[in-house]
Amino acid sequence: MPYTPIRRKPDEDIEGINAILRMEAEETRVLLKEINQAQALGQNLEKLQELGGVKVLTEQKLHCDSEHGIDLKSISTRRELFGENFLPSAPRKSFWTIFMETFDDATLKILMVAAVVSLVIGVYDDPNTGYVEGCAILTACMVVSVVTAANDYQKESQFRELSAVNDEVDVVVIRQGTHWQIPVSEIVVGDIVCVEAGDQIPCDGVLVAAESLQVDESALTGEPIDVDKDCNRDPFMLSGCMVEAGSGRFVAIAVGKDSQW
Repeated sequence: MPYTPIRRKPDEDIEGINAILRMEAEETRVLLKEINQAQALGQNLEKLQELGGVKVLTEQKLHCDSEHGIDLKSISTRRELFGENFLPSAPRKSFWTIFMETFDDATLKILMVAAVVSLVIGVYDDPNTGYVEGCAILTACMVVSVVTAANDYQKESQFRELSAVNDEVDVVVIRQGTHWQIPVSEIVVGDIVCVEAGDQIPCDGVLVAAESLQVDESALTGEPIDVDKDCNRDPFMLSGCMVEAGSGRFVAIAVGKDSQW
C-alpha cells in the first residue's frame, strides 16, 4: 500500500504530539478506564457519548487518525505512557520448590513413615544390618521424588515455550497511512487495529469502522450468543474474544494488564 502521511495541523509536529501525550497522560488514563469498565456497556457508551464520540476520543484524546493511524515516532512514547501489550506470567517455580512439593503425595508419605519405622525396628533388632531395609525404602522415595520433580520441571519449561509460540501472533495495524503486520505484543494505545473473521481481538478498543461484525465474547463474559458490533450501539472490542464474522477497525484503548482480559 502506498505511503500516505498523517493529516495534521501545520504547527503540530511530532515532538509537539509527544509533549501533549505526556502532559495529558494521567487524564487520558483515567478517561480510558471510565469508558472501559468491565460488564458495563451502557455506562461505557454513555461516557463515550458525553466525550463526543469515537472521533473526539481518537483525534483529540489519543492524537491519532482513524484512517491513517498514529505517527511512527510516537510509538515509544505511547508504550512508555500506556504500557506494553503483554500479560506478565507467573514467576517460575524453582527445581527445589517442585522437588519439595513431591513430598505432598500421600503414597510417598506412607512409604517414608514405613521406612522410618523399618529403620528403627531393624536397628533395634540387628544393629549391624537392620538399617538396610529402611535405607532402601528411603532411597527409593528420594529417587521417585527426584525423577518426578525433573519431569514436572521439564513439562513446565515445555509449556512456557509453547505458550510463547502461541503468543507470537501477528496483527494488522495502520500506522502513518500504511498497513503494518506486527506482533501482538507491539500494539500500543492509539493504534488502529484491523480484524476480520477468525481473528482473536488482541487488545481492548473502540470501533471506528465495522462491516457485519460479530464477536464471540463467551471467553470473557460467558455470553454464548455472538454479539453484533457497530459504531453506535456496541462499539467496544474486548481482548481475548474471537471475531466470528465480518470485519472492522478499532482504536486501541487498553493493552496488556490494563485490558479487561
